Formats: sequence, structure tokens, C-alpha cells
Amino acid sequence: MRRSNASDYFEFDTEWANAESFYRPSNAEVVLQDEEDLMWEAISRLPSMKQGRFAILKRTSSEIEHDTETIDVTRLDRSRRELVVKKALATDDQDNYKLLSAIKDRLDR
Repeated sequence: MRRSNASDYFEFDTEWANAESFYRPSNAEVVLQDEEDLMWEAISRLPSMKQGRFAILKRTSSEIEHDTETIDVTRLDRSRRELVVKKALATDDQDNYKLLSAIKDRLDR
């Protein structure tokens, strides 16, 4: 096997490398993610019967950016419950359509 010297060069296929691969989140994004992780950790420490009652609700408004709160879904009034279900059904990130539509049907009864 030949030993390389300083005149050798190597070619790399960089088609897979895009700007996102070098993306570094800002400190504010890291703090927000850490806060959300702590909220989920607190929910996971609850007894299993209570874990299903809580959800993390993210709101964005003009005054408060990325306001996040933990809510007890059993204590929501009908309009807020419908709003949460509509928001959950509007997401494309998760494939929970069947589950959420069953929950929506149950709430509509």
C-alpha cells in the first residue's frame, strides 16, 4: 500500500452536504427545547393514570413568542377542547389522523 504525500488530493462527493448539515441552533432555541424536554420529563414522572391527562400546548402570539404551558385536558371547556383537537388534526408532522379523528368524534357526541 502506497503512503500518501503532500501532493495527493482526495475527491469527496458533497451532493449530500447542504446548508442544513452545518446548521447550529441558537442559544434561545436550545433553551426552548430544554424547557420543553423538562416539561415532558415532569409529565413522565406522574403516575401512569395522570400522564394521559396532561399535554403541552404551544402558543405563538404577537406579545409572547413561543409561550408553552402544560395543561390538564380533562379540565378544558368544550371550546378549548375543540381548539386543541383541531390544532392536533392540522399537523402534518405526525401520522395520528385515525386516533385524533376518533377523539374528535367522541368529543362531538
